Amino acid sequence: MRALRPRLLGLATAAAVLAGGTPAFAVDGNLPGGTSISVDVTGPAAGTVVPRGPVTVTGTAAVGTGVAVKDTALTYVVDVSGSTQNGCAGGTILSCEKSAVANLNTVAAATDSVVGAVGAVVFGSAAATVDVSPAPGDQLLTTPGADDNGNGVRDVQEAVGSAVTGGVTQFTGRSFGSGTSFVPAVQAAGTVTAAQTEAHKLVLFLSDGFASGDVTGLAGAVPANVDYLTFAVGPGSACNGGDYNASLQAIADLTGGTCTPVPDPANLPGVVPGVIASKLTELTLSVDGGAPSPVTNVTAGLPSTGPAQVSYSVDTGFLESGTHELCVTARGTDGGGAGSVADCTTVVVNDPPTVVPGGPYAGQEGGAVSLAGTVTDPDGPSLSTSWTATPLSGVDSGATCVFSAPNALNTTVTCDDDGVWTLSLSANDSLHPAVVATTTLSLTNVAPQVGISAPADGTLVPRGAPVTVTAPYSDVAAHDTHTCTVDFADGSGPVPGTVASGTCTATRSYSTVGAHNVLVTVTDDDGGAATATVKVVSYVRAEAWSLSSSGLLSVSKRPHATCPPSSDLTTQTVNILGLGSVKALHADCALDVRDGRTDAGAEVSSASLLGGAVTVSDIEVNCTADGSGLAGSSRVGTLNGQQIGTTPRTIGIPGVATVHLNQAVVGPNGQYAHYAVRVVTLLGQEIVLSGCRMGF
Repeated sequence: MRALRPRLLGLATAAAVLAGGTPAFAVDGNLPGGTSISVDVTGPAAGTVVPRGPVTVTGTAAVGTGVAVKDTALTYVVDVSGSTQNGCAGGTILSCEKSAVANLNTVAAATDSVVGAVGAVVFGSAAATVDVSPAPGDQLLTTPGADDNGNGVRDVQEAVGSAVTGGVTQFTGRSFGSGTSFVPAVQAAGTVTAAQTEAHKLVLFLSDGFASGDVTGLAGAVPANVDYLTFAVGPGSACNGGDYNASLQAIADLTGGTCTPVPDPANLPGVVPGVIASKLTELTLSVDGGAPSPVTNVTAGLPSTGPAQVSYSVDTGFLESGTHELCVTARGTDGGGAGSVADCTTVVVNDPPTVVPGGPYAGQEGGAVSLAGTVTDPDGPSLSTSWTATPLSGVDSGATCVFSAPNALNTTVTCDDDGVWTLSLSANDSLHPAVVATTTLSLTNVAPQVGISAPADGTLVPRGAPVTVTAPYSDVAAHDTHTCTVDFADGSGPVPGTVASGTCTATRSYSTVGAHNVLVTVTDDDGGAATATVKVVSYVRAEAWSLSSSGLLSVSKRPHATCPPSSDLTTQTVNILGLGSVKALHADCALDVRDGRTDAGAEVSSASLLGGAVTVSDIEVNCTADGSGLAGSSRVGTLNGQQIGTTPRTIGIPGVATVHLNQAVVGPNGQYAHYAVRVVTLLGQEIVLSGCRMGF
């Protein structure tokens, strides 16, 4: 419309002022006709910090729900020519015109209407203004809802309703010819609009026919704030009937208005009220003053006829870091034309943190490895960091890592198994998904540690007795598995040990005499091995004595030296009634704890036995046990004056006894005995001079 353009510019300027800030409430405005229009950006709140990417903008918009500005005036121009007596929905065209005016005025009389004043004109061959009030005088204007005579009918509707062919009867009668002429009708309408003070003036021009007379000459007489909306009513009328300069279309075009053909006059009462109806027609979003894009997610859809309120949601495009202004513009129309209002908010797009975990790192299993990560996030906000570790390769099942301070950038990590681990450093600024960067931690195997708790180093073990080696071990790798072997150093090689509860055990008996460096080896499943040794000395028990007797007369061994422990004994003389006399008796037994060697020996200088029947001198015996085995030797000086030496011999003394000299005896279990002199009488009495035994 001609008159709408400057008013739209004015509203656009006001909207721009509103959009220049970031209010926390709806931006309200009015369409050119005065209808309220508003838009509200409810989210995000101004200054909200968001991650990079699309941002969802939500809010509401409304038309006709707020306070209307009653800055529109209506002038009803009704054709009362003779042709309006033609039929219309059980009446006449004139009655349909009056119904259309009544319907429009009912809308104008509503409390939220933008219409402040109304007037009316009737025309035929000539035209006249209508007296629209029962007040004295000729009243050009009234309000749309006025009922000054209190008869229940709005005054302007009562006045227009009194229209008849060629005139009107209320509230002051008017009459003229029943022909059709548009020029006087426009002139009479100008009288009414000149009296109206509203900024926006609409003239509703209804006619069912054609007219003569050039209306284009009236262009200069119609003010810029007056818009003509013409209606060609019925089949006998048209917006442009052939002579454009005399047409309803020309009248509309003079003011930038519209001409609407209504071929069926019965539709006129439903069409005309729409001239001041409001609509919310479009919502658009613009980012940083860029080109607007339509908002399509609107409930309950657009366009919406006022009064109406809708909610909306729209996503921006991908937003990079920085501050962005997001503006939603609501556009609508009313009887005054199109207008818009905008609300804006701002968001600050935040960059995600940059994470550098450092590394790759290396160390040993079970040992603390220092980590030094860095996180940068210059645009904030405050963030949290954390380390995690997961097995990558060569790590035993169930192995774990512990961080001394898992949320600190500089920390240490200790893992209980070797292999390659993935270390992840995560930073979360609560806006973006957590940013995670990874590196590797390569840990080498640490061999277990082992010690021998039993036997103690240097333990003496009798030959043939079981020796159990107990070797507790430990490993910093809690998930390693272990095997062990024990080499008892007896020439048979290592044997598998039993592993249980962190201890290796194995049992062996020694069949020889000597020192044995027992070696325990514990090996983990990664090939790391640890060893421990303990010295075990195997030995045999030994004894030596100078004199003993068994049989009819029993004499205990004397002096009796045994080992272990080592002993050294001497007796000068032993006289035993019925047996004899023995002089200078000596016996000793010594065990070398270093190598298990045992030496046992006994000496007698001389002896007279069995009443002098057996005399012996210079007697000695020795027994030795070492790594080569058990052995002995003896020497006898003389027997009854006969030289003997070291050679084993048996000599009989008739009628008295048998004498065994330098005799060695080996038992079934490897025991060894050696006797220098062993006398056996005819009655079974046995006497030993200088004897020794081992391994008993």
